Amino acid sequence: MSRSILIFGCGYVGLELARQSLNLGWAVTAFTRNIQAARKAEELGAKSVTGILQDREWWDQLSPEYDHVVNSVGAYTPSLEGYHQSYLLGMKSIVDWLEQTNGNVRNLLFTSSSSVYPQTDGSLVNEKSGNQGVSARGKILLDAERVCLQASEKSAAHRFVVRLSGLYGPGRHLLVDKIRRQEPMSGNPDRVLNLTHRDDAASAILGILQSEDLCGGEIFNACDGQHATRGEIVRWVANKLSLDAPKFLGIDEDNGPDRRVDNSKLKKAVGWSPKYPTFQSGYQDFLAS
Repeated sequence: MSRSILIFGCGYVGLELARQSLNLGWAVTAFTRNIQAARKAEELGAKSVTGILQDREWWDQLSPEYDHVVNSVGAYTPSLEGYHQSYLLGMKSIVDWLEQTNGNVRNLLFTSSSSVYPQTDGSLVNEKSGNQGVSARGKILLDAERVCLQASEKSAAHRFVVRLSGLYGPGRHLLVDKIRRQEPMSGNPDRVLNLTHRDDAASAILGILQSEDLCGGEIFNACDGQHATRGEIVRWVANKLSLDAPKFLGIDEDNGPDRRVDNSKLKKAVGWSPKYPTFQSGYQDFLAS
């Protein structure tokens, strides 16, 4: 059966989601504030619409007759105001639009982040783990999650949140570039780095949208589940590049998140499994190029 999807945000994950959706034969509409991103979406075969998400000028440009609506926007700026505008006000704008247009949307999905888990003790965290002590940016993401999940059935029959971990893949390998430049690393090498390959992030979203068994109101973690440490990754990449592993600085001052994100709920619920279950498999492709 042919499907249609509206993707808000044509960034790193959004464009890949558009590509994979088109490969399924779906009709794809991509919404972005970036003209260049809109052109990339059109080159893939998607229809594009440009506008500012938190405003309402775009409401009349889009019909709500989509099977799936996905909010995969990124923060316009990394500031708290940028997070507030892009994530919280953007999510509210989408829900308000759906509420007043009375569409027939089956699934509404918001891509959040595992940064909402503030744990620093290396513990395994799942979708029910606490968020006490989360950063200000993480709190904004949690607020946006609630807007999505608490939307009425008038906006979408089912609502979901996917929390993505450390995105990497083609065109996004800052760690590798830093090692190539032999720059020192900041922080603790023993801290776990949860990763998600771009292609796996998109396939996880599609796995949820295509499921006939989910009732909605669910949160899912999407990551490779390997739980490698930063030091382990750096040493492996440096070895592959025949370079010395950079030193880590500021270890004693590193109080950043240190938790192992559990992806078992998503795997069990929709039968999803990452194409790149380890950082080695994910990095191998572009290290060889």
